[in-house]
Amino acid sequence: MADESETIEPTLRNAQHRRLDQVGQKFVKQTEKLEKRTQARKPQEEKDKKQPPGGFDDTSFPPAPPGYTLKFTFHRARNLPLADINTLSSDPYVIATLQTDLPKRHKEDPDLKLRTPTIHRSTEPEWNTEWIVANMPASGFFLKCRLYDEDPADHDDRLGNVHVTVDGISDNWPGIKEQTFPIKKHMGSKRAYLIRGCAAILSGNLRITGDMTLSVENLGRTPDESGGKAYTVGPLSWSRHFSPLIGRLTGVKDADDETDQDGKKKTQKYKSVIFPKRGHYHHSCSKC
Repeated sequence: MADESETIEPTLRNAQHRRLDQVGQKFVKQTEKLEKRTQARKPQEEKDKKQPPGGFDDTSFPPAPPGYTLKFTFHRARNLPLADINTLSSDPYVIATLQTDLPKRHKEDPDLKLRTPTIHRSTEPEWNTEWIVANMPASGFFLKCRLYDEDPADHDDRLGNVHVTVDGISDNWPGIKEQTFPIKKHMGSKRAYLIRGCAAILSGNLRITGDMTLSVENLGRTPDESGGKAYTVGPLSWSRHFSPLIGRLTGVKDADDETDQDGKKKTQKYKSVIFPKRGHYHHSCSKC
């Protein structure tokens, strides 16, 4: 019996050790996975810490003298490439980015931008979109216009860029009056310009370079105490929002009688509430 126990006990101990080893290996693998996840999160957490917190930012703007109020008008574009092979046309719009040498509170602060409406099925679009910007510094600005073809089913194709550089603004600066700028097509879609080139050869019009016309009007000094921040004055986009909660919170009611002809109490109605600063038109009614 002693001999059998001696042969069995080592076998049982080895099986237990193997089970422990397997459990230990699984534990080590899980630990390594958790460690890798933690290390992967650290760069993002450090990046988030460097960025300014969301919500209201009470950091003051750098001091600067009041600037000028300018009105940009994006009139039209001509001879744009054909981005849509089905319609042999384009649905162009412009994204304008305005850059100045005004110091920013945070390096992540975005530049001023404006998007024009989309003109559908046209290679000769007329926008006539106005953009009024206040506190443009006397040192001037750099305006970058990116032209795109809108395509909801796919990504929007780039049709080219237009750059406008103004080195200085003064009280006597005449501005820019419907000046035409060439569209730089090296940043445009190769496919769109290939279609444009083929169409130009077939039609006999060998001109494939487009242009864009815009104006900049000097409206005078901005009536602010400080010019440390350039901002958009207009246009102000708006939308109509139907919500009974807004009217109840503001407590604005119609002046109708609270009872009907049968003496029963009417359902209270709340007036439309307009918030012009936010650019939204809110309509509130308890029956909506």
